[in-house]
Amino acid sequence: MAKNICIFSDGTGQMGGARPDQRLSNVYKMYRAMRPGPDSPISPKDQIAFYDPGLGTGEGGGLLGRIKPILESAVGTGIDHNIIDCYEQIIAHYEPGDRVLLFGFSRGAYTVRALANVMNLCGIPTQMPDGKLIPRHGLGLRKIAEDAVKFVYNHGAGKPRGQNPYFRNREELGRRFRHKYSSAPLEGDDNQGNVQPTFIGVFDTVASLRTAVVRTLVWGITGAVGAAFIAGMTLGWSLLLVIPLGVLLVALGWQISSLLIDNFKYFSDDPDHKLKLWRLSDWPQILKTGHFAAWSKRNYDMWLDPDVRHARHAMAIDEDRADFPRVGWASKNAAIETKDREPKWLKQVWFSGCHSDIGGSYPEAESRLSDIALDWMVDELNECVPSIIVNENF
Repeated sequence: MAKNICIFSDGTGQMGGARPDQRLSNVYKMYRAMRPGPDSPISPKDQIAFYDPGLGTGEGGGLLGRIKPILESAVGTGIDHNIIDCYEQIIAHYEPGDRVLLFGFSRGAYTVRALANVMNLCGIPTQMPDGKLIPRHGLGLRKIAEDAVKFVYNHGAGKPRGQNPYFRNREELGRRFRHKYSSAPLEGDDNQGNVQPTFIGVFDTVASLRTAVVRTLVWGITGAVGAAFIAGMTLGWSLLLVIPLGVLLVALGWQISSLLIDNFKYFSDDPDHKLKLWRLSDWPQILKTGHFAAWSKRNYDMWLDPDVRHARHAMAIDEDRADFPRVGWASKNAAIETKDREPKWLKQVWFSGCHSDIGGSYPEAESRLSDIALDWMVDELNECVPSIIVNENF
């Protein structure tokens, strides 16, 4: 029997359920009402739910776990891990016929919109290249999800959709991934993945992935540490001061270099020949196709495939902060192609209030405006996906 796979990606700084009386987003409230568990009548045979906390929640643990998201924000790659986490869960639980439903708020909304396009490119793997079953957990599963996001979806990131050779090469990388993991449709058009989301519901999408203030701060601190280290070596400062500065400089340099190298993308015409930076004979092809890939304000990913069955977007009409730019969604051609679909393919509706008046996260006593957007989203979900199970007690 087919089940619902529900993915919930929260906004920046949001990690619902961590404390008894915390401020909850609408995404977490929906997760709480749709997850199976000992306090829920929902069976995992019928519906499973995965909650992905927002950026900046410090889930990584330790000093490195807290510093790395800051560095990723500086270079514009902050949500990659969130997309990978969510895609990994879909692969782990998917069985033929299952429905995939995606929900998000703020940057989490952009995360699930990007996740839908990962599915469009890569589908959901059904078997390994040697015919064995896809691993349902562990490093093997994680690597599949990372390859899809980092090496397929992110190729050409930040370039206008359709700009070649980036777009053409990314489509080819998607085709190779689908062939490798048997994730192309069994019949019909094989130019996309085998499974598209049944429903995408997002609250006030934000895609400030590369934060100018953070970028300036990171480069400023790195420069200051480097200058202090050079001054210390030149002026003969105490080794007790110079050595820690040197260690800090190396650590920062290593992390930043790793992120930059990780997001330097290139393309091999031969699928059986994987290009390597350390192999001198590969450099001509690397230099020819190489580019730094990161989504930016100029070119965010705004694609919505018509094969996504239904999409809903609740937007804040009173939000005007520069750090919360509007992110368009879908094309006119797709809207025309789906104009006769019932219920409607895409609805984007303005609601009164600013960002958190739509997606939640204010104190519960101040959440009546966000309740309006929440009720609308749940009503739309029930209309579009009659099989969805929502525990009204939550």
